[in-house]
Amino acid sequence: MNFKSILLFTFINIIISEVPHNHYLWPTNSSKTITTLFGEKRTERFHAGIDVRTYGRIGDKLFAIEDGYISRIKVTSSGYGKAIYIKLNDGNTALYAHLDVFNDEIESVFKKLQIKKNNSYIDAFFNEGQYPVKKGDFIGRCGDSGSISGPHLHFEIRDGNGNPINPLTNYYTISDTLKPIAESIAFIPLDKNCFINGKQGYVVKELKPLKYNGDSNFYKYFLEDTTSVIGNFGIALNTYDKIDASPFDFGIYEIQLIIDNKEVYKINFDQYSFKHDRLIYREIDYNLLVNESKAYHRLFLNHNSNLDFVSKDSNSGINLDKGFHNLIINVVDNYENKIQIQAIVKGDIITSPQEKFNHDDLSITFKKPLENISFNLSTRIDNSIKIPVKYSIFDSVKYKFEIPQKPYEILEYSISKNGIKSNPTYISMLEYDPYKISGEFDIIHLDNNLMINFIEDLFTGYQATLLLEFHETTKTKKINLKRFEKNILSSGLLNISDLHNIKKITINYQTNPEIIFTKEINGIAIKNNKHDYFTFDNFSIKTKSNSFYSDVFLSIENNKTKVPKNYKTIHSPISISPNNIPFKNKIMLSYLDNKSGGIFSYNSNSKKWIFVQDSKSDSLVSKISSGGIFAILNETKPPKIKNVFPNNNAKYELDDLKLISFNGIDNESGINADSIKIYLNGNLQFYEYIRYRDLIRTSVDQSELKNHNKLQISIKDNLGNEKQYQGNFYINE
Repeated sequence: MNFKSILLFTFINIIISEVPHNHYLWPTNSSKTITTLFGEKRTERFHAGIDVRTYGRIGDKLFAIEDGYISRIKVTSSGYGKAIYIKLNDGNTALYAHLDVFNDEIESVFKKLQIKKNNSYIDAFFNEGQYPVKKGDFIGRCGDSGSISGPHLHFEIRDGNGNPINPLTNYYTISDTLKPIAESIAFIPLDKNCFINGKQGYVVKELKPLKYNGDSNFYKYFLEDTTSVIGNFGIALNTYDKIDASPFDFGIYEIQLIIDNKEVYKINFDQYSFKHDRLIYREIDYNLLVNESKAYHRLFLNHNSNLDFVSKDSNSGINLDKGFHNLIINVVDNYENKIQIQAIVKGDIITSPQEKFNHDDLSITFKKPLENISFNLSTRIDNSIKIPVKYSIFDSVKYKFEIPQKPYEILEYSISKNGIKSNPTYISMLEYDPYKISGEFDIIHLDNNLMINFIEDLFTGYQATLLLEFHETTKTKKINLKRFEKNILSSGLLNISDLHNIKKITINYQTNPEIIFTKEINGIAIKNNKHDYFTFDNFSIKTKSNSFYSDVFLSIENNKTKVPKNYKTIHSPISISPNNIPFKNKIMLSYLDNKSGGIFSYNSNSKKWIFVQDSKSDSLVSKISSGGIFAILNETKPPKIKNVFPNNNAKYELDDLKLISFNGIDNESGINADSIKIYLNGNLQFYEYIRYRDLIRTSVDQSELKNHNKLQISIKDNLGNEKQYQGNFYINE
């Protein structure tokens, strides 16, 4: 056993017991360890139950948690896989998902339904009295069917209306004495007049822990510096929970935001409706999820007021007066373990004073004496280490610096006043060769606005202007760029309509000679209540009147992401923007030129191209829920069929032949789950597809077996490439 395995098995199980007044039985003998809680983030949905750990095992028993009847069984190759629903006598429904097998009675019913419907996948409902169960009855075994990355039990409790309920706050309790953990807080501008610490854009700050000596069940975090905010803004929090003796990070139960002793937001993960799953990316900040791979809970209403988790009295944005304001965030887990975050926010802004820098004697002169000014040196690289700088002061307004040693040739200064700090100003103490300027444009979306940035490869120190040119008009728009960060020149927040009919953007550096960078733009500004259509090369995008939460600027451009040699590129990669805001409903991406190949999306985490085409459409169409990188790819490599059992030309005893199984593998476009065909002695067999293990299996009706048996298998990938297998096996007489 390796070191990791030793560590894994040394964790003590989380002890779970029933709440006395509910008397629900724990659903499995697998373990009493939880790996995922109710309400946690999943792709485009909330987690509607809890996951129980099986420690990699398949076959642990499942039990009815209370008297009732089996109301539904559903079997698919994705989603919940093999699932069973029990309608309880109290009106609730218990759902068990990712099963390996049902009990013998229900497994028999399942196989008869496959024959009746002539389909491997079924969804069947039953009436009360057909299949009653008693508390503690064996109903099936844990498995790994459906969309899953390893064996476990997904378990839900739903109320009489079919809405999922948090099992831990209503029906079970666990041994949990550990407090949640808070890592960082984000301030989010919600209109173009908002500035956070002098910037227009997200500002993320790390939190500092502070033990509280009073209540041992209480823990504090704080922001070291006062945050300056003017305009309408929102707050988001990165936090998670820990549970006794568990290595996992968990979702939290409740968050409350208080400003100046008044509650302005509250979320409570108790119960919700499945129809609100699409609001997951209004509760979790999608921009931070994409760019930082971290889940930040948004503590303001943003098109999610219908979400049952959120208090209806919550804010939809905060505006503060010029005074100091106390910000408190309380975070609570399912068992009243609490933390509190404290911060000071001032509804005011302070800007760095204007200066005159003299490159001849390396001096800077201000119009009047300044207090609380700080200087540092850094390099031209973004996020470089800062070092102190030596200087002399003359007449209280002039600061003269020593000659910098490369690469530390960038002077940074800021001032502090009334508890807040200005956004740093950056000066190139040694002039930079204009011919070395390089960088790229970046259009960034926020909830209701966007900004156009030019990201410099190295800090230049030069000022620049942005020129917007439009189709069908000679009018242009000129914007003086400001430094959002050391290496970022920014337009500041713009209205989406400012880019209506945009054709080209140009940055003009105020250098001698003048340095210019230009970018052609292919996109449209779309009103959130309008449908629209536009094309790029042979791609088209169609939107509907309810596709977006707010107005959006949708654009397409060529992308340089590499395509592996095992694909044939029909159309090279494109980028669809924005990719940092979620769409309210999916929009249609189509490729109009060629019926060969398929639509693939690039997954930046796995570094793989994923087939995303709608397989039910005759044309190349994909419904997408956000921007990203897409390409039209083809490949002619057939899938692989491996590890076939029974083996070709092998002999078996009759009792040894209960299953036919094999692995179907395709690393390019993936196996088409509906394409699988298995024939035993000419008779079509129904099958189960365990997706993450590439496993396909079917039960054998031993009455069909002969002394000499013929096995035929056919599978296709999502591009129609087919692999066939033919074999023979024998049964000893």
